[in-house]
Amino acid sequence: MFDTIPPGPYHYLDFDRALEKMGDLPALTDLLGMLQVSLMRDIPQIEVLLKQDNVLLANRMLHALKGFIPIFCGDTLCDEVAAVELLSRTGSAAEVALAYAPLRSKLGLLRQDVEQSLSAGGALFENGGAD
Repeated sequence: MFDTIPPGPYHYLDFDRALEKMGDLPALTDLLGMLQVSLMRDIPQIEVLLKQDNVLLANRMLHALKGFIPIFCGDTLCDEVAAVELLSRTGSAAEVALAYAPLRSKLGLLRQDVEQSLSAGGALFENGGAD
């Protein structure tokens, strides 16, 4: 749990925004842990699902990420997640995979940001997942 906001710099994590939305650091710490687990699991799984032409399940995972991202990130990344999630409602797996590729890299940087912040706050989860 944080006593203060962990020092950056961060690629995409915006603590001021997150704290404004969450209201206090303990709630923010809890949600950051949930975001970390989600990113560790979902970033690679979305890619696997798209390779398997399972756009429906990829859409569900993108939709969940779309709910987390506005709490922690600026509008640019939020818009990118929303655009790929929207495409995943009607696009083919190939179309969605093409749009997801650059987003995947950005989500990986967000995951690094989250892990850095949790580590600085002493709350890093030891799940060992990889992108």
